[in-house]
Amino acid sequence: MRLPGQGGSGVGQGGSCDDGDGNRQRGSRQAPACGAGTVYRGRPAGSTAGIAVYSFHPRKLLTTGEGGMVTCQDGVLAARLRRLREHGTSVSAADRHAAAGGASLLETYDEIGFNHRMTDIQAAIGLVQLRKLPAMVARRRELAERYRGLLAGTGVRLVADPAHGTTNYQSCWVLPPDGAPDRAELLARLAAAGVSARRGIMAARLEAPYKRTARMPLPATELLTRRSLILPLYHALTEEQQDRVAAALRAALG
Repeated sequence: MRLPGQGGSGVGQGGSCDDGDGNRQRGSRQAPACGAGTVYRGRPAGSTAGIAVYSFHPRKLLTTGEGGMVTCQDGVLAARLRRLREHGTSVSAADRHAAAGGASLLETYDEIGFNHRMTDIQAAIGLVQLRKLPAMVARRRELAERYRGLLAGTGVRLVADPAHGTTNYQSCWVLPPDGAPDRAELLARLAAAGVSARRGIMAARLEAPYKRTARMPLPATELLTRRSLILPLYHALTEEQQDRVAAALRAALG
């Protein structure tokens, strides 16, 4: 995603970051955690990466309640990932139960693994969510465009599609105009009006664990970290509720 008037992209809030040829290399690694339903150069975000990691946290567009998913193009790596998620066992419980004479099919543990299996109930929820994904993305994109119209003339910049793809609007983040109250004040005013907004982009590199790590300046990232905020957006949001949010933000801007 990008903000209108800014070149390039590099924000992973459900958008598609343009990393050029790297996205098309089998060995590349991506974390389109929020990106289910996002399109990069005509294909689903992460689909051409060597390894891609997705999140199914409750606030994601596609959710199973918690957990996530790893996709990859290497069959050997995929088999190892399946072993590692189930304690490192050489034979999965499903394969053992399905095999003829499965009682005598004994597994070995050739490396230390994890207990990272998704439950059947979570998987069932995810499959239903997956079928609904196109409609959910379409509705969120429709609502985001309506926000754009409702906030026209305020100077607020709302996240937009980059040239190389389309966003799923998992988050609808905005950048207030220069001279607006600071973000903390805007959030307080919105909360007083009954609108639950949130801080926008968070740059992990600016958090305490990385304070002593050498880093190059990223002015656009740092600007968004200081000033951006996220407006309520979900596919069941009504136009009446959206009108209320937009009116509250207009009033908060003063």
